[in-house]
Amino acid sequence: MRLTSRRLSLKARLIWSYLIILGIGGLSTSLVGSWIVSSTIMMQARRAVDHDFATAKTVYDQQLQALRLSVEFAASGAVLQQYLAGENPVSLAADLERIRLDAGFDFLSLTDQKGSLVFRASQPHHLPGDASSVSVVQTALSGKVAAATEILPITLLANGADGGGMALVAAAPVRSASGVPIGALYGGVLLSGNFGMVDRVWQLLFRGDRFKDADSGSVTIFQNDRRISTNVRTEAGERAVGTRATREVADAVLKRGAIWRGRAFIVKDWYISEYAPIRNYAGDAIGMLSVGVLENTYTATRNQVILSFFAIATAGFLLILGITYYMIHNITRPIGEMVTATRNIIAGRFDQEVRSNSPGELALLAESFNAMLKSLRQMKTDLEEWGRTLEEKVKQRTEELVAMQARVAQSERLASLGMLAAGVAHEVNNPLGGILALTGLTIEDMREDDPNRENLSEVIRQTERCRDIVKGLLEFSRQSKGNAEPVDLNKVLKNTLALVERQALFFNISVVWDLDPELPRVIADRSQFQQVFMNILMNAVQAMNERGTVTIVTRHDSAGNSVEVAISDTGHGIPPEEVDRIFDPFFTTKETSHGTGLGLSIAYGIVTNHRGTISVHSEIGKGSTFTICMPIEAPVEWGGRAASV
Repeated sequence: MRLTSRRLSLKARLIWSYLIILGIGGLSTSLVGSWIVSSTIMMQARRAVDHDFATAKTVYDQQLQALRLSVEFAASGAVLQQYLAGENPVSLAADLERIRLDAGFDFLSLTDQKGSLVFRASQPHHLPGDASSVSVVQTALSGKVAAATEILPITLLANGADGGGMALVAAAPVRSASGVPIGALYGGVLLSGNFGMVDRVWQLLFRGDRFKDADSGSVTIFQNDRRISTNVRTEAGERAVGTRATREVADAVLKRGAIWRGRAFIVKDWYISEYAPIRNYAGDAIGMLSVGVLENTYTATRNQVILSFFAIATAGFLLILGITYYMIHNITRPIGEMVTATRNIIAGRFDQEVRSNSPGELALLAESFNAMLKSLRQMKTDLEEWGRTLEEKVKQRTEELVAMQARVAQSERLASLGMLAAGVAHEVNNPLGGILALTGLTIEDMREDDPNRENLSEVIRQTERCRDIVKGLLEFSRQSKGNAEPVDLNKVLKNTLALVERQALFFNISVVWDLDPELPRVIADRSQFQQVFMNILMNAVQAMNERGTVTIVTRHDSAGNSVEVAISDTGHGIPPEEVDRIFDPFFTTKETSHGTGLGLSIAYGIVTNHRGTISVHSEIGKGSTFTICMPIEAPVEWGGRAASV
């Protein structure tokens, strides 16, 4: 199979690219939309729970308030006052039983001034008890009406309960004719095992709604963390009385007295629930009131909405896919025709042209294609012409390469010679030191009028001169590590010239100095700039054929931002066409034996690495001027490190 047949066509790439973009966008939109739908529905569920709980709490408080009003009304009657005053009204038992039944009390009892039971409705002969420890009874004996949820001992309940029970209790004072409390009437509704209130609240909130054989909501009253009244049922279908709340809920509501909201697993299902503490008259949390909504009722709605959302998105995706395929097919059909034309061109038929009736960019593409064919025909003609001259050009380039290799070899020999000169200078320095020391000792032992004393003094002067020359050579040849420091370029110029001015090629050279005495220092490597100045001076001397004038000028601008060094010669100058190449490696206007073409290139590299500039101005027959401009304040980066003034 040919390679081109294995590649995806433009139409396929366009369709796949569009599908990827559409898929990513659609998936992202669907995920974000699903998250928004889910969050909205669950937030609505939590709001519904808050509303339902507020309703349940209102019903609970209204029941307690109704008991309070009933007890207060009953305690104001004259029958109770007469009974506590020592009389024995015949209608007492009948009146209290009627009030108990009308108000829905599970128990209704009368106490004396000390809180001891003196009469029970429906059980007038029941064993006496003491209600003085009950907070609401204590409050009633002090002259106030009170109502709260209390946990009562067995002796105070109507029919008794194992260990006592939690009840809604209301108490009111019974007053004498003078208005002094002489006893208290208290009554209430036992919550333990009493499902009337939770069923009434459940019907009010959920209206008997069920979801998959489960109640859609729950209403529960806890004594401490144990359910004593609830509509939640176990797997066996019985009310889940006696089951306990989770430790997390019990700790938050009973220990910390806080309202708890969230997902809670109740017996066998997850509910979105809210729990609040039930407090007695003293303010202690003795139980909990809970309302919950079956989570499945909302998750089912959420899942249905999300599935519908994805179904609509999928249908839209398929519809867009079909429309996209049709449009891209019509767009790429002319391109397929151009592919056929290109295959004919590959076969060598350059007279092929493409015609397109499609408007817009495809028509422009056809015109460009035809223009390309015209260029190919011209290029074919040019290639045939170039083929005839290729051998001559290859020969010319080969000769240039050989010359360049010779220059490289020469530069390597010069580098080796420099290293050898540095080594020889180091070895010569030790004998010079010995000669200087021995000659000095000999002079010290000679008489002042000794005729040989002057000759030995001359030996010392010449030896010191040799030592200075060797020292300069060593400093110049030492490899720099790229240490930046403040440098006086005036001093570097003088030291550099001192190294070469005694050589024979400088005998007929005049040096003119024009140095700025207040020249600011620059951050640079001293030895590297000594090499720069050495290369420029040597080029200047060779350009003048070892006879002429070298002018060295230093100055700085009035703004104090840069320093300039200008070195001029009176040589033959540089042709204008070669000025732009003067800093290229291996480019030289000298004979091969007089240079490698690397000196100015190295100087250019050193200056630019110091963030400076080097330029040349030349006139044929008048000479050349090399100008180096160095910044004063700018940071310098070279040798892998940076330094700043």
